Amino acid sequence: MQKQLLFLLAALSLALSGQAQTTPTFSEHIAPLIYNHCARCHRPGEVAPFSLLSYQDVSSRGLTIKAVTGSGYMPPWKPDPNYRHYLDENVLSTSEVALIKNWVDGGMPQGNPALAPPVPTFPAGSQLGTPDLVVPMAQKFTIPGNNQDLYRVFVLPVTLPADKDVAAIEFRAGNKSLVHHSIIGLDTTNQGAALDAASPGYGYTSFGGFGFTTVEDNFAGWVPGAQARFYPTGLGKKLYKNARLLVQVHYGPTSVAQTDSSVLNIFYSRQPVARYVQTLPAISPWTGLTNGPFVIPANQVKTFRFSLVVPQNVSALSVLPHSHLLAKKWKIWAVKPNGDTIKLAKIDSWNFRWQGNYRFLNMQKIPAGARLEADVTYDNTANNPRQPNSPPQTVQWGENTTDEMLLGYFDIVPYLPGDESVALATRAVVPVGAAADDDFLLHPNPAELGSATASFTLQKAGPVSLRLLDQNGRLVRQMLTNQTQPAGPRQVPLPLQELAAGLYLVQLEAEGRVRVGKLLVQ
Repeated sequence: MQKQLLFLLAALSLALSGQAQTTPTFSEHIAPLIYNHCARCHRPGEVAPFSLLSYQDVSSRGLTIKAVTGSGYMPPWKPDPNYRHYLDENVLSTSEVALIKNWVDGGMPQGNPALAPPVPTFPAGSQLGTPDLVVPMAQKFTIPGNNQDLYRVFVLPVTLPADKDVAAIEFRAGNKSLVHHSIIGLDTTNQGAALDAASPGYGYTSFGGFGFTTVEDNFAGWVPGAQARFYPTGLGKKLYKNARLLVQVHYGPTSVAQTDSSVLNIFYSRQPVARYVQTLPAISPWTGLTNGPFVIPANQVKTFRFSLVVPQNVSALSVLPHSHLLAKKWKIWAVKPNGDTIKLAKIDSWNFRWQGNYRFLNMQKIPAGARLEADVTYDNTANNPRQPNSPPQTVQWGENTTDEMLLGYFDIVPYLPGDESVALATRAVVPVGAAADDDFLLHPNPAELGSATASFTLQKAGPVSLRLLDQNGRLVRQMLTNQTQPAGPRQVPLPLQELAAGLYLVQLEAEGRVRVGKLLVQ
């Protein structure tokens, strides 16, 4: 009997020992997840309400993190990753969510601090380097402390000697705790300035659009956590010499009056622009709604269906669905003339507060004669937790939050043969495993899709060498060998096929110096 008891105790001890060994630790398992998926917003001075840059930060919020990741509320990435992938995708896998749960349930051990990745650092200013043109708000704007959402448009004049080709537009939020998102329009008339002059205070209030038809309603935009990017070589936007940039800022509610002074950074193209990117509202109730009119009766769940034939070959860079509080689901796709389907976007849990512009990994050819189709579902019942009316009211198209919209914007260019192979992964901020300076960046990182991109900027043309090394500095693959590259932003694909998972070094030799970045391959 005593031997049996000793055997049971030994077995229990062994089981507990094995359990302890398999309990995740912050240093080895949780820190990489938090730094890659959360830190871009959860850090001092950013939009998130608390920081997650240390073990103490994360462990003190462990139960909350377990709950919001388990429910899928965080990270706030709405597109379905099983439908298609995008640049800057921010999704936790099922195993990663389970890892967080097991860590919290296991007592949130820190583990060996020496095994933790470096705390991520982010550029204090521009994410893309030194801008060619900085366009600030003319003065500080005071957000009233009335606990109301506010949509305010600021008219920023641009005086240039000639039109400029633009490679990137970067919005930098001033008051990051209140700026929820921004949309930048382009105006070549005086209509924006007239609306500003007629409105008390700086700027004018306008929800949805800018109050009139602009040259371009979506010249650029920003949401928290968004990564600024350059257009691929040969593509860009045009900024007219006497244009006005219209910056619509959505300020979140606050009980205390606060100020904001945001800024736009403009980067000119270093290479000739052969095709200008157009941002078009290709999906709307006026062009292809098959079961209109766009009216959502009270106490009903209604799905609107959209279908429109694409008249010419185009290449799509991104898709941006837009609707308000009653929307529940979006699905956008195209059907080629031969019957093949092009998956474009699928959102099963729409959230008005977390909508963005989703950039494809590669250009998506949509051939002439294809049908662009969409299903958009709205819930106008009392069961909708975001229902703005009590009791529910019949809702139609409108500019107010309590009205509704159905819009699908696409960044497109005329198609050219070979567009399908053009990767859209250009320079962006990478928190974990980033290089020693913010002018040499690796994306995506960790690399989960079989390839990554090295992005850097050359001040002048010259020879460039780019190598992939293992952790011990041994050569694995050579991408460039003293190959002359032109000045300006460059993006070089990193082929990762058939590599073992692990940590690698990417070595860039250019302009008389050597830079090294860390790349995690999963």
